[in-house]
Amino acid sequence: MKPRVLISEPNAEVRRLLELTVERLGYELVKAPAAGPPPAADAVVLEPASPESHSLLHRFGDEVPPVVCLSVYPREAGLAPPESVAYLVKPSSTAALGDALRSVFGR
Repeated sequence: MKPRVLISEPNAEVRRLLELTVERLGYELVKAPAAGPPPAADAVVLEPASPESHSLLHRFGDEVPPVVCLSVYPREAGLAPPESVAYLVKPSSTAALGDALRSVFGR
C-alpha cells in the first residue's frame, strides 16, 4: 500500500500543484474535510502559517502524523508545529519535497 499524504494549503493553486506533485512522487493523496475528524494519513504537508492547518492538526488530537512544513516564512519565524520533521521554504523544488517525504517513510 502506498503511504498516504494529506495536504493543508490555503492557496488553491498551490494546493493543486502539491497534490499533483505528491501523486507524481508515488504517494496516495488523501483530502481532509473542512470539519470533523481528519482521514487516516501517514504524513501531512502543510503551510504552518495557515489557521486551517492549525485546526487540522488539532483535529488529529494526540495522533498527529509526521508533518512536512512548506511555508512562505523562514523556519526562524517559529511557526513549525512540534510534529515537524522537515521545513521547506516556498518556492521549493519537487526534489526537496520528495526528499522530505522519503525521510518520513524511510525510502
